[in-house]
Amino acid sequence: MRPTTTVQLITTFEPTEDDRENGTESVTAPVAITRYGIPVRVSGATEKGWEVFDPCGDLQTVSKIVPIESTEVVIDPGHGGKDSGAIGHGGLKESDVNLRVAIATSQILKDKGVPTFLTRMSDYYISLDERIALADAAEAKALISIHHNAPASAASKTPGTEVFAQSGDSESARLSGLLHREVFEALMEVEGVRWTSRWDAGALRVLNSRGSDAYRLVRKPKTTNALIEVGYHASASEGAFMATDEYVQIVALALATAIETFLTTNENGTPLNERARTYNPTGGRTICPTVELE
Repeated sequence: MRPTTTVQLITTFEPTEDDRENGTESVTAPVAITRYGIPVRVSGATEKGWEVFDPCGDLQTVSKIVPIESTEVVIDPGHGGKDSGAIGHGGLKESDVNLRVAIATSQILKDKGVPTFLTRMSDYYISLDERIALADAAEAKALISIHHNAPASAASKTPGTEVFAQSGDSESARLSGLLHREVFEALMEVEGVRWTSRWDAGALRVLNSRGSDAYRLVRKPKTTNALIEVGYHASASEGAFMATDEYVQIVALALATAIETFLTTNENGTPLNERARTYNPTGGRTICPTVELE
């Protein structure tokens, strides 16, 4: 299954003769981009090219890669491919909105000189474990996973933005607070949208009945992380707004501002809720379709 879009690469990175002779010589960069624009972890060089981990976490061999030499921020557009996430107003897929916001946020950060890459750059499925592994391999300073909520909640005068922090990590709490503050305040300036929200919306921890972080993407990374539910995609009014370019730019700028503040200051944002939410996710293992890398 080839991704629906690709990126144009300016250069390629090929194994040297020594690499091919050794067979398992590692490249300098632990993460790279393939010819089809797929971010991958790099295992090493072989006589046929580079051995990399695909979006399912399986090894594939590719002939050419572009190394990602330095990364401060990894942005994860939630869902993708067969996993569309919530279906909102007019059939708009959450995965598409997540990706549009992630791409715009990444571009703003790159324009500011902040090295950034996305866990996926088009509409394909990538496992949660591989999203986590990419960020940890890159030794990024922050991993931000972008989502939009469902089902629609209670009517509210204010946006229902939620940001989930990793338990026991003060920097994750700080990142979550900054993301919430900037996005919430930016959305509050928008007129004509009928918001929905939960009573405990804010920067918070979400725990399962065992007392662990409920979401794997929050619990497992070694990288300082936060997962943001920007708003309620399933709400008709919010969903219609989320389909616009205006929405993408407003949220992307707010996210980029929060991330830059996190990286360059010790500033705090919205305080973390004292009381954690309890939630037990359902669902088992998902079959991961193979993505063609080149």
